Amino acid sequence: MKGISTSLKTHDKKKKGFTIAVRIGLLIWMVAVATLFIFVVVTIPQQKNIYIENLFSKSNGLAVSLHDVAAGAAINEDFASVVSAAQTLLAGDPDLEFLVVMKNNGFSLVIEQDKWSVQELTSDYWLDRKRESSGLLETVPVVDKRVFHFIQPFDYSGIQWGWIHVGLSLQSYDQSISSLYLNTVILGLFCIVFSLFFSAVYAKQIVKPIIVLQSVFHQVTNGDLSVRADARRKDELGSLAASFNSMTDTLLRRDLILESVRFAAQRFLQVPDWQDTIVEILERIGVAADANRASVYRNFVNDKNELCTIRDFEWAAEGYDTLVHHIVSGHFNVHAFKFNSWAEALGGNNIVKKNFSDLNKAEQVICAKLDIKSIILSPVFVSGRWWGSIILEDCVKERHWTDAEEDSLRTAADILGATIARQQVQEALIEAKSTLESRVDERTRELKEQFIKKEQALKELEEAQSSLLEMSRAAGMAEVATGVLHNVGNVLNSVNVSCTLLVDQLRESRISNISKLSELINQQGEDLPSFLTTDERGRQIPTYLKSLADALKKEHDTLFKETESLAGRIEHIKEIVAMQQNYGRVSGIIESIDPHQLMEDALMLNSGALVRHNIVVLKEYADVQSIQVDKHKVLQILLNLINNAKYACSEADISGKKIRLKIYQIDGEVYFEVIDNGIGISEENLTNIFRHGFTTRRSGHGFGLHSGALAARELNGVLFAQSEGRGKGATFTLKLPLNTPSQK
Repeated sequence: MKGISTSLKTHDKKKKGFTIAVRIGLLIWMVAVATLFIFVVVTIPQQKNIYIENLFSKSNGLAVSLHDVAAGAAINEDFASVVSAAQTLLAGDPDLEFLVVMKNNGFSLVIEQDKWSVQELTSDYWLDRKRESSGLLETVPVVDKRVFHFIQPFDYSGIQWGWIHVGLSLQSYDQSISSLYLNTVILGLFCIVFSLFFSAVYAKQIVKPIIVLQSVFHQVTNGDLSVRADARRKDELGSLAASFNSMTDTLLRRDLILESVRFAAQRFLQVPDWQDTIVEILERIGVAADANRASVYRNFVNDKNELCTIRDFEWAAEGYDTLVHHIVSGHFNVHAFKFNSWAEALGGNNIVKKNFSDLNKAEQVICAKLDIKSIILSPVFVSGRWWGSIILEDCVKERHWTDAEEDSLRTAADILGATIARQQVQEALIEAKSTLESRVDERTRELKEQFIKKEQALKELEEAQSSLLEMSRAAGMAEVATGVLHNVGNVLNSVNVSCTLLVDQLRESRISNISKLSELINQQGEDLPSFLTTDERGRQIPTYLKSLADALKKEHDTLFKETESLAGRIEHIKEIVAMQQNYGRVSGIIESIDPHQLMEDALMLNSGALVRHNIVVLKEYADVQSIQVDKHKVLQILLNLINNAKYACSEADISGKKIRLKIYQIDGEVYFEVIDNGIGISEENLTNIFRHGFTTRRSGHGFGLHSGALAARELNGVLFAQSEGRGKGATFTLKLPLNTPSQK
């Protein structure tokens, strides 16, 4: 919690920019302003159109009135009556700037407020128009004024006589538009200010629960695990608060569990007899783990030499009965109640976790009688012997026992085992003091032996890690020795064949015929010349000697060739033994070595097994620098990786089994990769394969990869695995620095 608090404080110091409340307020305000802007952009043009439509309607009414009054006069060319009617309309409406009555040929009566005139308007502006009513804001050339200019055809009894032009003043229109803009600006400013205030208030209300939750979180990071966030809201913040409370409960439970383990260790050291305080300790552990029952079982063997266990001590939560005197918890025969698998796991110093739904029928019957929904058992070992178990039970629901609960229960079981062993030693000391004086010397000797054994046990405990590494090295050397023996055996087979050929060749040799020929020649004495020239046998001697010489030369060549081959194979044996002796020296020496040589030596020691399993080896070696490393440890790791790849390929039901060996360098690190297309590794096992004792092979011992990972760590390197799943092969990578610091 201290680390989390420090991290949060550092983060708070580094925070820059607007807070969430400011950003939410600005966002709401900007949305409101944008909405207002859109409203203004849409409304003002519509209002202007309304004003123009009013001008159009008014102009149309004036044109219709003038048409009704002056139509007959205009047709009869009584223009004085037309002017009089127009002036009457102008006098009655001060906003009416002018009226123009125009014939199709351009003859026009232009009547204004203070004058009238007759003009010839023949420009396109006046004549080139469609015969339909129209109106727009513009400056009219004749009067040179900006007005609303309305035009209407002047028709009478089907006669298209001309046009009526109406000019309305824009003073009222301009005032209305100015007033519209002014009111819009005032209203807009008011809305902007009001929306800004409202956004700030609303954003503050939204962020307030977050600020409260932040305050609660800071209290938790400062160590106060009793506070809780308000989770009554039905929105996302309520869900977040509920999750936060769940996290706080988990942290609190973890602290309670750790405190219960500390309490157990303290009480076991304080009281003379562990049985006097065990129930109190079980209560602490049970409450911390939120279990309904916590108990201690002790193992014993009945008169039939069957393993049984009995519940000696128990704590039960309020409302749940203890089972110390329950019929099932009496002499509990493990075999009779079908709990052999549990006994095997516990006897192997493994924790057993079960939910009711995971049990078989026989186990469910027993657990149903005991009202058990979920259970976790940790073995208690005393002086290396499985003494019994500590058990936590949940009688309400099935549950997932956390790692913290599992580790704490394991620690409590180890502390109990050590306490029982210590008390047994103390009881033995008390008994020794109470014996007869005649046995004082003997008992003293026994106590000394026990003390020595205890010291040895402590020493062995301290050396456990180094012993494991030594066992790993021994296993690696065993792998080397196995490879050496196999390769030497293969060479010895060839040596045996060569020796057999030599013996057969010598046995069938014609060398003995020379002695017979020599004896025949010696028998002739002084008659030898006559014998060689006259005797039939003597005359055949030169021919025979030539034939014999050819045969002996051929025999000599054969013997020389086989002898040379035999010498080469013996030299090969010497090289194999020399390599084994080289790697069999004392490890821990840092020396410079070629990574290619390390991989080739490991491959040579596995070559026979790879050939037997028809596995093809592909090499992808890049140019890399020599590394300063303990070659014995690296060879041990590579031997194990190639051996595992061989097993993975041999167990896979595929054709074309292959192992790829890769060496490459990235910056100051060298990578060794062993890639196979074998059975692969499941995702859940990728995190377990480097754990001590874990293996997926029936004949595996479970410390090859574990010791390899430890050795890689000692070399300042790392060993890791990758696989896409079962049946898709695996890749193991050993990463080492170019220079390994000297080991002490």
